[in-house]
Amino acid sequence: MQSNMNSTVNILDLCDEMLLTILNKLDNVDVLYSLIGVNQKFDRLARSIDFTQSLDLTTISSYGDDYSKIKSMFNRFCFYILPQIQHNIQCLTLDPWSMTNILSIENYPKLHKLTLINLKVEMANSIFCTNSSFVSIFQHQISNLVIMINGTSGYRHRWRLCTSMFAQISMKFTNLTHFQFDLITDCIYTLELAGLPSECYSSSIVHLNLKVKTFNDCLWLLNGHLSQLHTLVVHVEHIHNTSNIINNRKTVSNLKCFSLTSFSITLEYDNQIIPLLHHMSQLEKLTLSLYVHGRTSFIDGTHLHNDIISKMPYLHRFNFDIVTEIVIINNEYLPTSDDVRRPLIEKGYNVDCYVDYLGTERGRCHIYSVSSTMERMHVITNKFPDGIFMNVRIVYVSDSMHSIEYDFFVRISQAFPLLKDLTVLSTVNQQKSTNELDGYEQTFSIIEYSHLMTLDLISSHIDYAKQFLLKTSLPRLSTLGIDYEHLINVTEDFTSNTARANCANLKNIIFRNKPIIPGRKFFTYFPLVLNIHRVENC
Repeated sequence: MQSNMNSTVNILDLCDEMLLTILNKLDNVDVLYSLIGVNQKFDRLARSIDFTQSLDLTTISSYGDDYSKIKSMFNRFCFYILPQIQHNIQCLTLDPWSMTNILSIENYPKLHKLTLINLKVEMANSIFCTNSSFVSIFQHQISNLVIMINGTSGYRHRWRLCTSMFAQISMKFTNLTHFQFDLITDCIYTLELAGLPSECYSSSIVHLNLKVKTFNDCLWLLNGHLSQLHTLVVHVEHIHNTSNIINNRKTVSNLKCFSLTSFSITLEYDNQIIPLLHHMSQLEKLTLSLYVHGRTSFIDGTHLHNDIISKMPYLHRFNFDIVTEIVIINNEYLPTSDDVRRPLIEKGYNVDCYVDYLGTERGRCHIYSVSSTMERMHVITNKFPDGIFMNVRIVYVSDSMHSIEYDFFVRISQAFPLLKDLTVLSTVNQQKSTNELDGYEQTFSIIEYSHLMTLDLISSHIDYAKQFLLKTSLPRLSTLGIDYEHLINVTEDFTSNTARANCANLKNIIFRNKPIIPGRKFFTYFPLVLNIHRVENC
């Protein structure tokens, strides 16, 4: 006891500067929770602007299933800590756990940035699209708003609610300059903005980030409605042919930053996307993530330079991840990976690519920025070369013609060290099964995906289920998509101790086709499973 008292005295004897240096290495929510009210000195330091102007209360929810601890922490923040520091708070990040109680305090005189994550549509609607006290208090105060909607199922009216919310927020929040209306990965909702009246757009917005249904919605945003806009980050669900044109080119010609992402196949790259980019002569930053079909040549370094880069004299940052697939090659000479990337490398761009051919007439080319900041990469094949991509969190691996071997997945674990979501699409069996790996591979090439949380093997050969559940370390795996018969086989009817290590933390399992009525053996093997879903034939 005496030793602990001496340690406390020694810490309190440190000067403020040294204590602040130590405390600044900690999460400020932890600092506030642990030190407010402890003693006069710690209380004074914890109340400093360093720890009170920006709070991310979603960190409290990270305690997982310890609901009593989460509730206790929220109660302490809501009823004791926040009332003492609310006059300092400028930025708040909240989730459904914290939202209702924290926002009900209402008195945040300096709050200008609000981030709300993992919202259901109905909750978001109750906050923004009704006559809530929150809107009346903060509609002239908030200048930076981030809303992240989470919804993987729902009805058509929820799509309309999202669009209505966007319009209501744009109209009511009169000083809004930065607006991100984000629909998180796998969310089925998208905004349908084409046709909204001009009064639904705020003239004060300079930075806009959102997900829309069609390319027509993207064009509508750029048709002069947002007169101050200089940054547009847009994820388009489908890029189809549209007869709409931009009549007022002031907005598009004044853009400084533009990001266009679409993971659906488009045939309109040359007809729609390139003409739009040619209007953006003032661009300084450009990001393109596209999946293109229907061309007679690859989108290569020469094309990117001649048709995009050279048209933008102020461009100083260009990130891209572009797949050209099912290209009908008319030339006798088949371009190599070096042919594709060399023109940009010679001009100082850090790029890489790989090329696949089916016979001598059809090809696929994937060219991308090595230093890209994008979190998701387009579908890769077993031709994907080495590299390290620290920002990528979501990867799809697909190859309908060739097997995807063990050593490839070793390279993938090294190329994407922070990967959280992996989908494998291959019905081709592996040439070398996991039981046939040689001694070196068994000993030195054990794969570990230390951050992987979601693994989808629903549309894959059973060999990949064996590899990942038996020969791979997946310490954080919480969601697994798999064929039910494959799971029974690999786990030896829910008895295999080898597979149990990767199944112990699963909370969600998604099966293909077969309706499941799990028995006691199933839940003994998967003790933490909360949700069991079924999808139709993939």
